[in-house]
Parts: sequence; structure tokens; C-alpha cells
Amino acid sequence: MEGTDQRMTTAFTITLDYPEPWFPVPLEPDADIDAWARQNAERLIAETAQADPSISRGFNGNPKRIAKEMAMRAEGYRNRGLSMAFLCYPPGLETSDVALEVMTIEPGDDDPDPSLEWFTEICTVRELGEPHIGNEELPAGPSVRLRQNYLGEKRNWFGGRPVLRSLIRGIRPPSRRALVSATTLWLDPTIDDIIEQWTDQMMESLRITESTESAI
Repeated sequence: MEGTDQRMTTAFTITLDYPEPWFPVPLEPDADIDAWARQNAERLIAETAQADPSISRGFNGNPKRIAKEMAMRAEGYRNRGLSMAFLCYPPGLETSDVALEVMTIEPGDDDPDPSLEWFTEICTVRELGEPHIGNEELPAGPSVRLRQNYLGEKRNWFGGRPVLRSLIRGIRPPSRRALVSATTLWLDPTIDDIIEQWTDQMMESLRITESTESAI
């Protein structure tokens, strides 16, 4: 089952198909985040209960706890100027850190004509080794793909810094000076392959068209 979500930007509209288990985060200022979180937490638990025993075995998801986590994650995306954001709870997981953020990078004083080369330079992190960088033509336009790991912020006083795993795309829409950035982040190394597969699938579906309405 697939869904489609869209958000307005100042110059164009971005649309993106997303496969389950991804779902969009409401970014509108008047969105009822708590109601949205409760609905998605209940859906996650119901779908897991009906899944194959190899997936549902050991799942002890508490709807209130999961909803609270979803709401906290969603609140983190508010007021950040994102075009869209998605969360993902891979099958059988009752907690997750998997997310996809999409935003536009408009020309500015420091980067009057943002290029894919410029985007690659500012996004590249080498603290845990050389990233895997490649260029690819997507339906939405020329793109650069960066797969890299880097250290996140410490989560408590005694713990170390977690290793953040990321897949970053920069897309240059034809005849546009702005760039579209799509960043997927996660922590669990055991889901690298499926997260990369899902993200690449979503990027193939991304479309950028002329906007006919005001941004929201």
C-alpha cells in the first residue's frame, strides 16, 4: 500500500510517494499533533498484531508511550521550514529513530546559485571515514547521493555519542536556481539495506512541478 503527500514551497510543489511503513508528519501550525500521534500509534499496534508471528513476536507496544514518542518527534520538525517530513517504524519495532526530511534551499547572499557541487561540499562529513558519493539523474532532475555516518549528540552524561547513519540527496530541478534536499536518518545498522532501498524508491517517485497556490 502506498500513499502520496505534498507540501507547497515558495516556487514549486513537491510530491512524493511513500511505501508502508512510512507515514507523513503534519507540519501545518494548526495540526493536532496529539490526535495524529494517537491515531498512528493505534494503527501501528493493530497492524503489528495482524502481522506474521516472526514480526509480531515479542512486540509489547504501549499505545500511550508510542504516541508520546511520535508527538515528540513530530514537534521537532515544526518551525524548521521543511517542505515535508516522514517517520518510519520498521515492522516489529515499537520505538524508532528513522525519519526523512525534505526541504528546499533557496538562493541566498552566501550561495546565490546553489549547485550540486556546493551542496556536496557543505553536506560531506568525514569524521567516520569517506562517504559514498554518486551522481544520478532522477525524474525530478540531476542529483547527488551521499551515504555517510557521523557522530550525533550525547544522549546522557555517561554515554558516548551515537553513530548517526544518513542518506542525503540533493536534487537540482531543471530551470530552477533552488535545490531540493532529502535527508534520511537512522541509528540501527541492521536496517541499512532496507532503509536505503526505501529511500531510493521514494526519490524515484519525487516530482517537482510549478506551484499554482500560495505556500502553506
